[in-house]
Amino acid sequence: MGRQPSTVSLLTVQYRMNEAIMHFPSRFFYGGQLEAAPEVSHRGILDWDTPISWIDTSEMEFKESFVGESFGRINKQEADLLLSELEAYIRRIGGERILEERIDFGIISPYKAQVQYLRSRLKSSPVWKPYRHLLTVHTVDGFQGQERDVIFISLVRANEQGQIGFLSDLRRMNVAITRARMKLVILGEAATLARHPFYRQLLEYIGNSREANCET
Repeated sequence: MGRQPSTVSLLTVQYRMNEAIMHFPSRFFYGGQLEAAPEVSHRGILDWDTPISWIDTSEMEFKESFVGESFGRINKQEADLLLSELEAYIRRIGGERILEERIDFGIISPYKAQVQYLRSRLKSSPVWKPYRHLLTVHTVDGFQGQERDVIFISLVRANEQGQIGFLSDLRRMNVAITRARMKLVILGEAATLARHPFYRQLLEYIGNSREANCET
């Protein structure tokens, strides 16, 4: 690309995401050049829903713990909250509608330990049995090239030092936040993550989007 820029072109029209989900990665990674195709730009699952939201765990005193080099870090309280929020969202949509329309869900975390814990919780509870074929839990790398109607992301990191490790690999984060077609929910401790400019700007964007949605 550097040697022969004339041979490279950016595909500017995307056919996956609601434009509210698309707008931030377009601005941050692609110079604002992405556009949503008309047939996907405003699609959603529920009326009066917010396409992108952040559940801030800063006041909940959740803390990460280190599992090991191979599996990284885990935040079980955040994972439990994610499943609670997902269950509530499924109830809002309606189980019968989910099965009839085959609305699918993805759960993403950067850390293998968090992914394994979430998988075990989903497997052990009968609540999820009707929907297991519509639920995928994987790392960011495992979700490369995939998409789902609804994506929940667990960022895990929560510490007083503001350390975020390889969450600072923004290419991975670009993958994570662009997997959702109609609904994206991010769970993370803003007090830790917002020390990094990417997450600070993402939080600000989501906050502004929520305010605009409330006004309309």
